[in-house]
Amino acid sequence: MSPSTPVRAVLALLLGAALSSRAEAQGGLLFQGVTDLELWKTDSASGLVARNNGHPGIAARADVWSAFEPIRNLVFFAEGTVQAGPLRDQRADGKFVKQAAVRYSPSDAITIEAGKLRPIVGTFASRQLSFRNPLVGTPDGYATSYPYGGRIDGSAGIVDYRAGVVSLPLYRPGYVPDPGSAMRPAVGFGITPVVGVRFGMSATKGAYLNDELGYAMPAGKDWRDYRQSIVAADAQVSWGYFEGHAELAHSVYDIEKRTPIKGLLYYLEPKYTLTPRLFIAGRYERNDYPFILPVNTNFWVANRVVFQDVELGAGYRVGATTLLKAGVRADHWAPNDNPQAPHANGYSLAVQWSQTYDFLDLVTRKQ
Repeated sequence: MSPSTPVRAVLALLLGAALSSRAEAQGGLLFQGVTDLELWKTDSASGLVARNNGHPGIAARADVWSAFEPIRNLVFFAEGTVQAGPLRDQRADGKFVKQAAVRYSPSDAITIEAGKLRPIVGTFASRQLSFRNPLVGTPDGYATSYPYGGRIDGSAGIVDYRAGVVSLPLYRPGYVPDPGSAMRPAVGFGITPVVGVRFGMSATKGAYLNDELGYAMPAGKDWRDYRQSIVAADAQVSWGYFEGHAELAHSVYDIEKRTPIKGLLYYLEPKYTLTPRLFIAGRYERNDYPFILPVNTNFWVANRVVFQDVELGAGYRVGATTLLKAGVRADHWAPNDNPQAPHANGYSLAVQWSQTYDFLDLVTRKQ
């Protein structure tokens, strides 16, 4: 049985239950989604923002999630995404399951989840859907792959926590080899000293390579012997019509025959609501990331590449379930002695139309 088989089974169970439900079952069932239609125009050479060789075009995406509570405090849930169009995000597959798991939450102090889960380190995963993300783009360091594993979350007073064991590291496709599955611990906690302000930290450590790189492993070494360590911090502020988010992540990677290579990523994201329907937002990001490629037992490419980018945008709430956003993004790459490293600066222009759905509500209306 392939790893995706149980995921498909859970999705089929949840979606099938949702489609056949009557309105009376809505107290224990959730079935919702969002569709995004995007128009893009980018440059053709940037290593960050270029899409479709600079030709204008469209991208479409549908994100659907469902949850079913057969008994009190026990919830089965799943979330899946389908993308299409020449301008879709190439960092992720055209269709994939983000989450498919079971959750037991007897109280606010403890929630237990097991299955395919959102990442424990970092906070952007909770804001990646278009109606929660104030901009069209996403931070470069956001991990689009979600691991298998188990986690425990909870809160008590002004403190919240999360901890677990997961199968994948945080990684950005194209920067390091795609990782193999290897269990690794991850922890996080936060403090909310006053309403509207939260500070948090999280960390993880574990293998980041894969078993197909055996040709580059020295005698007596295994790919799991090379570790990635990440320590991250995050902050959230909400005051009146202003919202602000910030994240910082420091990473360290073991490499062969050299001292470990380090990276640093951070972003600042302010948002201000001008009217109940209209808001403006921005994001400044800087990424000093390690590019790692094991070539053979005597030579591993391990370089640091530095870039920064800025995205500015605005959003208009057409209705309670409809959001229109537009944004412009530009990046700048620092000089690098490696001719293979990205050097070209670029830009992107994007317009996004998002529509949310409550499928059970639609079924009820038809009935």
